[in-house]
Amino acid sequence: MITLAFVSQKGGAGKSTLAANIAAYAASNGIKTAILDVDQQASISAWHSSRDDDSITLIPTHPPLLAKHVSQCESKGYQLCVIDTPPHNSTAAANAISAATLSIIPVRPSAFDLVAAQATFDLLAQNGGRGGAVINAVPSGTKVISDATQFVNDAGIQIIGTTGQRIAYQHATTGGLGVTEYEPSGTAAKEIKQLWEAIEALI
Repeated sequence: MITLAFVSQKGGAGKSTLAANIAAYAASNGIKTAILDVDQQASISAWHSSRDDDSITLIPTHPPLLAKHVSQCESKGYQLCVIDTPPHNSTAAANAISAATLSIIPVRPSAFDLVAAQATFDLLAQNGGRGGAVINAVPSGTKVISDATQFVNDAGIQIIGTTGQRIAYQHATTGGLGVTEYEPSGTAAKEIKQLWEAIEALI
C-alpha cells in the first residue's frame, strides 16, 4: 500500500486541495483509496461529503491513532492511503511523516510561505521521512516560481510538481470533485496527472 502524507506547518498551503485531487484521480483509475483526515478543520471531510460516489473511504482520526489506521487500511486491501494533516501541529505532522511512504509538502511561492516551509522541511529530516515539495498555486504571468524553486532546492528538497492558481481547483472542490473529474482535459487536470506520475516514479 502507498501512504501519502500531505504536510505543511503553515495554514493555507494547499494540503487538502492536493490530497483531495490525488485521491480522486487515483480512485477514478480503480485504485482502492482511503483518506485519513487528521485536520480538525475537516476541509477534506467536507469535500468528501459533497461527493456523489463512494469510491473513496474517509476515516477521521487523531495523531495517536494514525499508525493504527494506516495498518488497518493495509490489512483491508487499500492500495492508497492519503493523510491530510493540520497546520501548526508538529506532532500530527511527525506521526504522518513516520507513517508515510512519501510526504508531500505544498509550498506557495511567497516570501512568507517559503520561510514557513523550512519548519516542515526540518520535520521531514528529523523524522527520517522521504518527501518532495509541490510549488502550489503559482500566479500566472509572474516570475515568483524561480525564487521558490531556488529556495526549495537550496533546502535539499526535491520538487515533484507544480500547480497554477486556477479557478478549476475551486470549482471542483465545491462540487466534491477532483479537477481530473471536473475538467478532465484542463490544465489543472494535467498538473494533477503529472504529480501522480512523479509520485509513482519515486515509489
